[in-house]
Amino acid sequence: MSNHGAFPVGECLLIYPPFADPTWPYVSLPTLKGYLGRRGIEVTVRDWNVEAFSFLTAASTIGEWRQQLAVRFAELNGRDSLTLSEQMEYRRVVEALPLLQQDFGALLAVMREEGSFYDRAAYGGARDGLEDLFRIMEAVCFPFRFSCNRADHLVAPWDFSLLDFYIDNCKSPLDRFYRSQLAELASPKFVGISLTFISQIPEVFYLCRLIREAFPDCFLMLGGPCVDLMVRHGRPEVTARILDYVDGITMQEGEKTLEQLLPLLAAGVPDQKHLACGRSSSIHGASDTGPSLACGRSSSIHGASDTGPSLACVPNLITRDKLSGKIQQGPPWVLDLAESAAPDYSDLDLSLYPAPSPMLLYSPTRGCYWNKCSFCGYGFNQSGAHSYREIPVPQAVADLRRMQEQFGTANFYLSCDVLAPDYAFRLAQEIVDSGLEIYWSTDLRIEAAYTPERCRLLYRGGLRAVAFGVESCSPAVLRLMHKGTTPERIRSVNRHFHQAGISTAWMTFLGHPGEGLKEARATLDMLAAESTVVDQFIVGTFGLTPGSRIACRPQEFGIDSISYTSGDQFRLFPLYTERQSRVSDNDPRMEQLDDLIADLSSRYQLDHYPWAGAISTHHSFLYLLRYGQRVFAKAWPRPQKRRQRSAAGKKMRPRFSLAEQRRREERFMGHYLERALQPDTATGLTPLCFDHFQAALAREGGSSKK
Repeated sequence: MSNHGAFPVGECLLIYPPFADPTWPYVSLPTLKGYLGRRGIEVTVRDWNVEAFSFLTAASTIGEWRQQLAVRFAELNGRDSLTLSEQMEYRRVVEALPLLQQDFGALLAVMREEGSFYDRAAYGGARDGLEDLFRIMEAVCFPFRFSCNRADHLVAPWDFSLLDFYIDNCKSPLDRFYRSQLAELASPKFVGISLTFISQIPEVFYLCRLIREAFPDCFLMLGGPCVDLMVRHGRPEVTARILDYVDGITMQEGEKTLEQLLPLLAAGVPDQKHLACGRSSSIHGASDTGPSLACGRSSSIHGASDTGPSLACVPNLITRDKLSGKIQQGPPWVLDLAESAAPDYSDLDLSLYPAPSPMLLYSPTRGCYWNKCSFCGYGFNQSGAHSYREIPVPQAVADLRRMQEQFGTANFYLSCDVLAPDYAFRLAQEIVDSGLEIYWSTDLRIEAAYTPERCRLLYRGGLRAVAFGVESCSPAVLRLMHKGTTPERIRSVNRHFHQAGISTAWMTFLGHPGEGLKEARATLDMLAAESTVVDQFIVGTFGLTPGSRIACRPQEFGIDSISYTSGDQFRLFPLYTERQSRVSDNDPRMEQLDDLIADLSSRYQLDHYPWAGAISTHHSFLYLLRYGQRVFAKAWPRPQKRRQRSAAGKKMRPRFSLAEQRRREERFMGHYLERALQPDTATGLTPLCFDHFQAALAREGGSSKK
């Protein structure tokens, strides 16, 4: 099948950027590739997230950082005094230097080799060593911090001022990696970047700047859930500022956007740099009349018809006309999942991912069938893309079989918001009836439909691990949340899954508006009582989500006010105050909750994403398959403490007290945040932002040598 006007192979590139889980390929871009390939449109997917992880652990990178930090240490250590900012950097440099003695390539190899991966001592040592890599990066790129799901400033949220500082000062640890990758490209005509997680924000904009410099004629586009949130909830100027970096933004689902956009660009239809006239939809106050990238008659260019479609007709696409400055958004569109195709991972080298065997993601449903929870951004989101939809079960099973045969894996994570019970049962039965031998995990809601018999069916159909959004075990809080369940149902359904041989994980959190100590204690007490049949758990802290029922109707939940920090231009981190505050964080009774959580955690091997012991990760699933559902239900022996050699002998002995510097930093941060998070009565914003933080640092004095 061919598509007239499509770009030649290699000229259309889709990039998944750092920083995110490097242990498996994310599903979004392979899903787009599969959909477009079925329609004769060829695109190339690059996972620069995992390729970057290999770059960061390479001996050449570590050697470069070793030299860089040694020079910086000598420079700071030779001074008579240090500013507070320099003290903060100095401590990180001193602590990072001994960590550079490790062979990070060998640590990465531990994760890829089956024998060492399943050796808990070897695994734990490699895990700790790779975590050290991020401590080194924090020293190299001060004042920024990194991990597999974090790339942020010490305290300030990302805004355009901070992004400019990050880019202009080449603060990305991946600058050399990006430049080498771009140098190998043969002038792509289209590049799309998936901004899925908040942790990818700085690298995405860094990449956009480099791509624009290297390929000024390339059409550059952003898509993904995170950029959708930034545009949907951000301040009015956000969309225009993002379009200073790129030519287009895809809202919601991108299948139809790319299906229509790429042939238009390849055929030379007027793009965002040219003017067409007519009417179009508008956003953030842009006029819906006058010159625009409108559907209908347009000027002819590059041989295009003067009556053909223009970019303003492309569904879900936001562009800006370069002459008029108007910002337009194409008509909304939602995918019929019967029209979907199996994800195509063929462009990716699965051996690069730090795991001994691959696990692929597949999304058989989209949206949430419940769609009522108070804290979730779906409930009040009017976008049709959040409506619950399903790939027909026979088609889903055929997709899974095709992926198993093509990519040689039997392990899958069904990456979706939730499966409806009836869909889960039909899927499991179809897997059994078709003789497909696979193992999978997913997220499910607690429902009465999950009887012991049906849980055994799910096990026969390959389900081996499930994560439940339990949230709370207090009847009062569950009602506040509109969860539609009870503690008794949570207890019984969890037992049905566990007894069927399926590992169960509880995702809970404390601090929902209206929750007090009694209600919080109910969650922890039930976790403790059910610990013999709960195989993993997490206790998080409530955070207000833009677009949620609580954010849209705060008065119903006792919320007095909602505010944002001055630097939170994207409005990803709303702050709030309650009319009748629950127990203060300083209340000594809060320590009892912390003690209960610590006691519960001590009974398990828990870890953070993406390591074994975290919920719904590749590594955890492999360990569950190898050692059984209770593998994380007791603490593992800690790996032997590694002895780190000094960085370079007596010549590099610190002349400043690290302990004193740490104490001073902690005092400053405590006092600063107390002031910086107080809302201004005139604007309603708290002053916290990058510029405000820099000014506060500048007002601090220096320290004397010891």
